[in-house]
Amino acid sequence: MKPFNRHLLIQPIAKETEQESFVLVPDNYKPVSPYISAKVLDFADDCKLNVKKDQTIIIDNSMVQQVEINRETKFLILENYVMGALD
Repeated sequence: MKPFNRHLLIQPIAKETEQESFVLVPDNYKPVSPYISAKVLDFADDCKLNVKKDQTIIIDNSMVQQVEINRETKFLILENYVMGALD
């Protein structure tokens, strides 16, 4: 899939974190961070960001768009919601 219109095709990087809780919560509850890291798979030709394929970026987790095509899930994010890049 080739992204268009300033979108980046990404693969979110899941990280499991265990925290001791002082408040009773359900066993299956997992806190959601507002930001996550993701690997850049591809990006639209009109992106103004200086990103490269396979680079790790930090993005706004709430703005990730999940698209299912032919039983395969793709993740896209608009370049405005990229917070930074890791070298």
